[in-house]
Amino acid sequence: MKVIAYNISQIDKQFLALANHKRHKMTIISAPLDETTVYFAQAKDVVIITGDDCSVSPSIFKILISLGVRYIIAWLNDPLKDDVPGIQNDSLRWTSVRNADPSGAWEVINIINRWQKDDDDHN
Repeated sequence: MKVIAYNISQIDKQFLALANHKRHKMTIISAPLDETTVYFAQAKDVVIITGDDCSVSPSIFKILISLGVRYIIAWLNDPLKDDVPGIQNDSLRWTSVRNADPSGAWEVINIINRWQKDDDDHN
């Protein structure tokens, strides 16, 4: 899968790279997801949102959907709530993963692996 991770710290970048083992094509961006960086997600399957100060507006989610993003992982210390406006869309799946220690990176990659398997099974 093609993955982009926003607002990622150097240490999380290392953990994610180790967990990924070059299986998925990853783009890592140190800038947060906002109106100026959202378009980097074009042609990506998965968006990973990280950072303690993360606040993504409903309009950003709409842009991600229009760009063809199918999956979002909120890899945050405080996971997103289930009722986040703008995420309620049948073409977009999302989940939250607590970013408390390095095991979170393994969980993120395991989720992406499952989504890829689901896609492969349906094709």
